[in-house]
Parts: sequence; structure tokens; C-alpha cells
Amino acid sequence: MNPRTGKVYALASQPTYDPNLVENHFNLIKAPGAPCHPAAPLLNRATDGLFTPGSTFKVVTATAALNSHKFTPESTFDDPGYCIEYGKQVSNAASPDGPVEAFGRVTFAQGLQHSINSVFCNIGKAIGAGLILDYMKKFGFYKDPTLETPANEKVPSGLYHGGRLFFPSNPATQVDPGRLAFGQETLAVTPLQMAMVASTVANRGVAMNPQVLDRVVDSGGKTIVRVHPKELRRVMSRTTADQITSMMVDAVRDGTGGAAAIPGISVAGKTGTAETGNSGINTTWFICFAPAENPRVAVAVTLENQTGFGGTTAAPIARVLMQAVLSPRSKK
Repeated sequence: MNPRTGKVYALASQPTYDPNLVENHFNLIKAPGAPCHPAAPLLNRATDGLFTPGSTFKVVTATAALNSHKFTPESTFDDPGYCIEYGKQVSNAASPDGPVEAFGRVTFAQGLQHSINSVFCNIGKAIGAGLILDYMKKFGFYKDPTLETPANEKVPSGLYHGGRLFFPSNPATQVDPGRLAFGQETLAVTPLQMAMVASTVANRGVAMNPQVLDRVVDSGGKTIVRVHPKELRRVMSRTTADQITSMMVDAVRDGTGGAAAIPGISVAGKTGTAETGNSGINTTWFICFAPAENPRVAVAVTLENQTGFGGTTAAPIARVLMQAVLSPRSKK
């Protein structure tokens, strides 16, 4: 999507189907070769699919921590490879080719750059789940996105219990703040919502209304309605947005998101690798925008049933999408 206007360049969901079959051969719509079960080709995963966001959600936590002035990018942490939550160790992610990583003395900025779970676990415990939930709402969680698509083809992002959207009446006792802070707990989000998170940071802290409709024309081709960009709200200060942008640029330049780097273009990005409950099987993510100093495109990529990490599976796809929009041949 375009961070400045909220206009959606593309929505994609896999497996796909042949729309020509809808009219007379609806029963033939299926995806026999899909690596997921059920394949559900009619489900638009971009707006109607719910996935655990993993470490991409650290951008939301960072916004709450920095914008509330509870922390600064220079705040320091001691990372032994885990944090203690409810008397138990909550570990950092294992490196893609080795054991659980421990970084020692690090700053907040380095915590995002290298996606250190223990840093964000401790931040979550310090600021509390309630504050994080407040900023989730500011980003657009807990409401259907205001996209011009049918209501039954989009769902709100947030905490879910028993398949139902759940907003705790007492976050201090009902939510694990440490796990919430790095995108686990019972979080379920749409790719569109996480694209909006990246887009809001890119737009210097202002969330724009996402839109797929540009204009309405009559049978003669005359434009009768033109849709203009609409600002939803300011989510964070420009200073906070600039701080998070800098952290995300470092994540691509010398952190977990290196596979999204584009020569000659400054890319801001954040990886995510969410546990699914099945050992070794992850949902992987990458959210990003570029060029970082003058953003023209924000992207979210989500992949199911992966054995790798977001930085190796989703980031390369995000790079291709950014390049398609930023290409000199693009008219976007």
C-alpha cells in the first residue's frame, strides 16, 4: 500500500482460483496442489485470514514504549538469552543455524534490530499489557478495516479466545504482557493490519484509511465518485516514528532482515517468526517500507507452514514486491 494515501496497490492470497469458473463451474474451484489443508482458495487471507504476528508485533510494542516516554532507543538491557515470566524462562529465538542467541548488554534499538525476545518481554512487563492494547487500538486493531470490500471478507485483528475477539476488562490479570510484547499470547492478525502498522510508521506516525477503490464511473465512462485519501488518526509522534524507522533500517542493514535489502535504496523492515504449536513449523512474516526517507510503498508478507524464519522466507518476497513498485517502469 501507499503509506501517504492508504491506497492498496495489491492484495494476494494463495492458493488462488480461476474466477471464470464462478459463473457455471463453481464446484471446480479447488487447489489440489496446495500445501495446506483445507486449501480454502476462496478465503482472502490478506483481509480475512488470522495469523500469529510474532516479532513483527514488536513494532507496536516499540511504539507504545517510546511514544509513552517509558523508554528511549538508548535504554539498556542485559540479555542472557531469556527473560523470566511468571517464574519461568521465556527464551529468545534460536538462530537460523544454531542455538538460542544471547546478546548480553544491548540497547532498545539493538533489541529491535536483532529481534531479541527477552528485551521485548521485559519491556512488556514494564509498561503493562494495558498500554500495549491501547496502542493496538490506535493502529486499527479491534475494528474491521475500513476497506471497500464485503463485511464478511474482512476481520479485525486482536486477542482471540475460543475463536472470538477478546478485549480484556483487566489486562493486568488476563494477559501475559511479556509474550504479548513479542507477538505471541493469543494474538491473531491479518496481513492487511500489519501492512497498516508498517505504513503508519512510514507516514511519520499517521494512519491512513486503506482503500482499494479509486473512482466510480458510469456506463459512459464518466467519473461520478472519486475516492480521496482519508486520515484515520495520529498514532505516534513524528519523533517516535523516526526512531522506529531508524531501528527498522538497521534491522535490514545489519540485523534479521538483510534479505530484503535493495541496492541503492534504504529499506526499513521487521521480521517475524511465530510458533504454531507444531514443533518446527512456523508462520513467518516480514513487514517493511521503502525508501525509508521518502516512503512510496509499505508491504506485509505472511507465509504458513514454514520450517524457516521470516528473514529467510518472507523477506525475499517483500523485496520483490517493493522493487516492483519502485521500478522506474512502475506507474504507481
